[in-house]
Amino acid sequence: MRDGGYQNFRWWFSEGWEVVNREQWRAPLYWELHDSEWMIRDFSDLHPVESKANEPVYHVSFYEASAFAKWAGKRLPTEAEWEKAATFNPNSGVRNDFPWGDDAVDSSKTNLFENGLWTVAPIGALPAGQNSYGCQQMIGDVWEWTTSDYVPYPGFKSEFDEYNDKWFVNQKVLRGGSFATPQNHIRSTYRNFFHAHERWMISGFRCAKDL
Repeated sequence: MRDGGYQNFRWWFSEGWEVVNREQWRAPLYWELHDSEWMIRDFSDLHPVESKANEPVYHVSFYEASAFAKWAGKRLPTEAEWEKAATFNPNSGVRNDFPWGDDAVDSSKTNLFENGLWTVAPIGALPAGQNSYGCQQMIGDVWEWTTSDYVPYPGFKSEFDEYNDKWFVNQKVLRGGSFATPQNHIRSTYRNFFHAHERWMISGFRCAKDL
């Protein structure tokens, strides 16, 4: 934000730039300017942005997430890339149920509803949930945007095409769950979906980079 990202069209998709200007976005949702200082409002209080510097940002749209990734010289992952990182162990060549293996979800590995935090955990706070690639907190904290459209997997035929066509078009896939997601509701393969401009939900992102 200090680099003027919300005022520079070069980082944005054209449709995202239109939303930024139409809605007059200048910061993520629930960020407020108080006496020239940015504050973040969460479920408990207002907090200076600097006090949240080691936490995942959330309440951001797909457009904002993509713009930041481009500014940083990176990109958002595809849904397939996200799922591989969350489930595949390159050392054993085996696909696991969760990033840490096949053990059940618990509060030492994830920040989900049962943890009772009702906010994000600091980055690196849950090393027991680390995957084989070194990524942490892929389950819980924030739903993570991917670049993939919410469409059926190849070969899948729905029995409710009219319903699906009406409600599920032009939406992006998010993965991983959030601090408001119950443990018994989450799995690495769970697909959430929202329109690219939406940011009211607990949505964040994880950057990827081509090597």
